[in-house]
Amino acid sequence: MPANTAKSPPKTLPQAGAFPFSSLIFDSSTLYLLLSLLVGAAAAWPLLAEPGLLNTRGGGDSPFLLQRLHQLTAALMDGHFPARWMPDANHSYGYPFYNYYAPLSIYIAAIFKLIGFSFVRAIHLAQLAGFLVAAWGMFELGRRWLGSPQAGLLASAAYTLAPFHMVNVYVRGDSLAEFWAMAFYPLALLAADNVGRAFLPDHTADKNAQLTSGIALALTFAALILSHNISALIFTPFLLLYLGLGLLTNLRSLKEFGGLQARYFLAVSAALALGAAFAAWFWLPALGEQKLVQLGPVTEGYFHYSAHFREIGVNDGAGFLAQASLLFNYDVTHGDPFRMGLVQAGLALAGGLFLLWRVRENWRPYLFIAITLLVSTLMITPWSRPLWDNLPYLPFTQFPWRFLSVQALAAALAIGALAALSRRVWLTVGLVILLLFSGLGDLQPDHLYLTDEDMTAVKLAEYEWFTGNIGSTVSAEYLPQTVQPRPYSSGWLIHGNRDRAQFLRGDGVAILQNRRTAWQSWTVDITEGGATLMLPTMDWPGWEAEADGRVIPITPAPGSGLITVELPAGTHDLTLTLRRTPRRLAGELISLAALLLTAVALAPRLVKSRRLIPAAVALSLLLLAARWSAPPPFPPGSQSWDFAQIGYLHHAPDGILFSDGRRLLRYEYDRDELAAGESLAVTMLWENGQGPLRVELVSPAVNRFAQAPIIAAAEGQIEGEAILLRLHLPPQTPPGLYVLRLDLPEAAALTGSGQRRGELFLRPLRVTSAPSPEPAIANLNVTAGPAVIRAAPLAAPAAGCWPGEPGGVVLELPLNWFTPAPLSHNYNVSLRLADERGHTLAQCDSQPGYGFLPATSWPPGAWTADWLALPLPH
Repeated sequence: MPANTAKSPPKTLPQAGAFPFSSLIFDSSTLYLLLSLLVGAAAAWPLLAEPGLLNTRGGGDSPFLLQRLHQLTAALMDGHFPARWMPDANHSYGYPFYNYYAPLSIYIAAIFKLIGFSFVRAIHLAQLAGFLVAAWGMFELGRRWLGSPQAGLLASAAYTLAPFHMVNVYVRGDSLAEFWAMAFYPLALLAADNVGRAFLPDHTADKNAQLTSGIALALTFAALILSHNISALIFTPFLLLYLGLGLLTNLRSLKEFGGLQARYFLAVSAALALGAAFAAWFWLPALGEQKLVQLGPVTEGYFHYSAHFREIGVNDGAGFLAQASLLFNYDVTHGDPFRMGLVQAGLALAGGLFLLWRVRENWRPYLFIAITLLVSTLMITPWSRPLWDNLPYLPFTQFPWRFLSVQALAAALAIGALAALSRRVWLTVGLVILLLFSGLGDLQPDHLYLTDEDMTAVKLAEYEWFTGNIGSTVSAEYLPQTVQPRPYSSGWLIHGNRDRAQFLRGDGVAILQNRRTAWQSWTVDITEGGATLMLPTMDWPGWEAEADGRVIPITPAPGSGLITVELPAGTHDLTLTLRRTPRRLAGELISLAALLLTAVALAPRLVKSRRLIPAAVALSLLLLAARWSAPPPFPPGSQSWDFAQIGYLHHAPDGILFSDGRRLLRYEYDRDELAAGESLAVTMLWENGQGPLRVELVSPAVNRFAQAPIIAAAEGQIEGEAILLRLHLPPQTPPGLYVLRLDLPEAAALTGSGQRRGELFLRPLRVTSAPSPEPAIANLNVTAGPAVIRAAPLAAPAAGCWPGEPGGVVLELPLNWFTPAPLSHNYNVSLRLADERGHTLAQCDSQPGYGFLPATSWPPGAWTADWLALPLPH
């Protein structure tokens, strides 16, 4: 409830003067709002200035947004709603991402995609909308709490350009969820404030205001939960703080207003409960089904909070609360962007002191701002370590600097109060310009040039394969507990056959008839004796199998966690359907009931509301805009990626520039698929070309293992515009996808903004292997469940050494693997070099092919070539 209930009007900060003649067109409030939205658009302009997707590989993984949006729209188009399953992620085996990750921000992007925008533009518009909603919400909150639209403009600009708000887009990239959660912070506080106003003594007769304000609080609270569950976790206590201050407002007149306060408490409780009910379809299964997946990596290693506190102080080095430079430094490599900016910190301190000086004038919001600014700042510092060590669920926040989002809200309101120091507009405008200069002056974004043809299920699987991510997660934390170890590839990527079912026992033929996100249809013909069939879909509670219309049990395959079923001899119609578990069904029913009750309560008001007209006009304009929003076509043969900076295969319309001035304009392969033992011809067209170059055929294992072998290589000298290189593949080359690594001695590829890229790789190609004869060398038999694995080194001439770390060498060890029956485990391999006393001198642990030749992909009854290596001691 508002702070002042006395008969005299409450004191407020001085009103700012309106712009001259502004009332001829707009009142001052509308004009300041438009300026606030203009600042929001300016913050988003670096996103929209290029047709490509913002790239943030140095500090985040913005291509994650592509996979999340692609898979969500694919699921929705298949009728899978609410979406819980990524049908093509996890190397095509599927992934329950949306069951655990708050999806509202991706649904917002999906709306733009389903309207007709490209994937890249849909993400752009979702980011732009997030900036505008945050700017609008903070303007309204600042105008109300600080007493003038001028203060609202300054608060809005400070929030929009808050370093952490910008970092979520321009550094972290994939944090669209956290970015949108910040947009709902001020809206939730506005709704909470409206509830308090509706329960003033002289407003108690306005039942309509009490109803609508309560529903607004419920909707914003639900939107916060659905935007980002961690942000909801850390912001809810501050929202409760403000709501709780309402109970203290009329403490001196408790006898007179005690019943009103009780009604206020019940109304707030009901609104929050309704908001939780709106979002129950997400949070109920997300919390209740945590034990089904591998959430351990979420709070371990790099993601443990202990390594991410910020010391109080201003310093250019990492680890301090605020940067020391006027222009905020977004560079992750040579800086620490996960902290306050100097301008933000200085203005927030000044505004906070001013609010404390004037706290009696409007004590409830001013006290809230001061407490929130203080507590959120302390939660970022080591002083809060006891809370992190003891409060349940807080470690899931991972990074203490995530409280920068709450701190940004309080700091923006404190900065907005500085507009009350003077009635002159120039002070506010000057501070807004200072915030713009500080927030955008040193921003140097890079972009990925992509079309929708670059965002297919195959391309997204190749992104997982190249980067080692799964389902747009770095740690693959949503894999079921049955998947051990985690996969790095699949039979689809290795052999090009996605829909291959395998018989772990027995024999037969399985043909996929139809596949959708949550449904599959197979025709299976089993020979005598029955069979155990392993399907290329990851098991997860909810999958149900029916054979000839009868439900049959599903069992996760040991190791890989893929779905297995037992079938008798004969021909069967087999279907898989992803159904709702009891928790998912309960959550969806609760949310549906809450929505229906709210719709019934608001229907008469919505029908009469004129606010639907602007929404219809805006939708029409978006439909028109979608017709011309498609990105331009990009020239072929300029695609590249690198593990350090740009992890998604993208186009380079102007070629790839190197630090020595050479520019690769385009390249061509004579084929995209070849067999082991054949040759690959690569033609390259250069500008300013002069000097040596080298190309190497490798797997992405080189990004994780320094000793991963080079399959084939070729060197040449650029003397003109074009150069032809030919690589000869050894006959023992393992099957699968490979990439060409391009090396220019003493020169590095550059991003569009001039940053040095990592090792440059060209587009992938596939190598197939002809059946090889049984090796003549004695075999090593290893029992593995029902199958027997046989490993045999290749002929001695194939082995060799090359220089490794200074003072050492790397020993190649080509191998052959054989299994008579399909395997369900992705086994690990440990290479060890021991002396005569059995002491280990060198060791390398990985899966076969360093993870890119998993045992589940080995064709039964044939030898599969592998190529491992061991770094020898100095």
